[in-house]
Amino acid sequence: MRKLIFLTTCFCILLPFLIYGKEASNHLCNLRGYEIIFPYEEAITKIKSKFKNFPNQKESELEKFKLSFEQNFQGIPLYKEAGCSNARLSEYLNCLITTDGKDCRIYYTQMRIVD
Repeated sequence: MRKLIFLTTCFCILLPFLIYGKEASNHLCNLRGYEIIFPYEEAITKIKSKFKNFPNQKESELEKFKLSFEQNFQGIPLYKEAGCSNARLSEYLNCLITTDGKDCRIYYTQMRIVD
């Protein structure tokens, strides 16, 4: 009986910390996602407006930027280390490049999901 009371007490004490840890993880994924998305969206918008009248060159510049960004941007390793969804991030970044970006929010809302 003493062990049961002890285990119940420990569980009740630790439960808030376990729940809080899960929330912090989601918050961290959102924060890391914002750190990546905002500079990416801004650069993509500038490239699209600059090469608006040259579609072939626009596609080439967007692809070059995407590759450079994925290799050199410091926030991406931090996002991956946090355990956030790398697949959702990739889908969102690809969606921004290949479309006008209006329908990309579905990936954006799912980025907080942990792989």
